[in-house]
Amino acid sequence: MSQNVSRITDKSSSYSIRQTANEESWKLQYDIYKHLTTLSTGSILLLITFLEKLFNKPIWKGLVVVALCCLILSILLSFIVMNLMASQVRDMEVDQRFVKRNLTVIILAISMFLLGIISLAAFAIKNLMSVGVIPAS
Repeated sequence: MSQNVSRITDKSSSYSIRQTANEESWKLQYDIYKHLTTLSTGSILLLITFLEKLFNKPIWKGLVVVALCCLILSILLSFIVMNLMASQVRDMEVDQRFVKRNLTVIILAISMFLLGIISLAAFAIKNLMSVGVIPAS
């Protein structure tokens, strides 16, 4: 019985080096999506600030819609990825279907984030140029 307790409390005696490395890899990947949700949420707040405080008559309003939709999708997809990763760690199994499904959601989450940031940047640059903050060349 003391050996079972040792396995529960002492990872070094119960996990192989590969299992420990996999566990750390899962933690780091999970953190990526936590940060992605934080960055997406912050970008949405920045977009709202642009609309409320800086630009009375914004140009290229369609970019606002694109940015907002993409950033919200990025948040939702990141939550899905985190949930999938948590269930994978809980089950302690890695199957190829999971890897392919997870990779698809990961690519979508990152793509939506990048598209949202690019739309936000284009909107900000165009509107800052229109009010003279950034000189037009």
